Amino acid sequence: DPKFAAGLEVDAFYLQGQAEIVEGLELSLGARYEDAQQAVRPVQVFDTPSNSGTSTSLANDYVLPAATLTWRFREDMQARFSASQTIARPQFRELMVQRFFDPEALREYIGNPLLTDSEFINFDARYEWYFADEQRVSVSAFYKDIDRPIETYTSFPQPDASLTSFANAPSAELYGAEF
Repeated sequence: DPKFAAGLEVDAFYLQGQAEIVEGLELSLGARYEDAQQAVRPVQVFDTPSNSGTSTSLANDYVLPAATLTWRFREDMQARFSASQTIARPQFRELMVQRFFDPEALREYIGNPLLTDSEFINFDARYEWYFADEQRVSVSAFYKDIDRPIETYTSFPQPDASLTSFANAPSAELYGAEF
């Protein structure tokens, strides 16, 4: 497939509300709704048919809620706790059955038209101390639960050559801390 056509159309809106529950305790709630159409198809460029004919069409709609609770327990200190849902879509080239070479990674890739969106559930907590103008100390922790993450894998179709492609893994967890 020497050439492909691709498109992504997202119709979305977001609603958010924010309120101070009691002095120093603020809650922000919101949700994003989106309806997305993503398509990738090969384009015939030669007189003799040469493309695979393999195309991808993804149509999904999501409601993605988010909430953040901020506790300002001192003038110069606060703690934030948040939870949200997000998604990650495959890139166009990840969906197309077309080989491409990445000169930085020195790898040859081929797309996978069977990829689907990945869905994330995110949690994080953060402590911040603003001890001087434009200076602060932050400590945070995060956790992500990922449904169908898009991962790369490498196969060896020939003993001296490798080919990297993409697949949805069943699930993944990601967690960490920052200082």
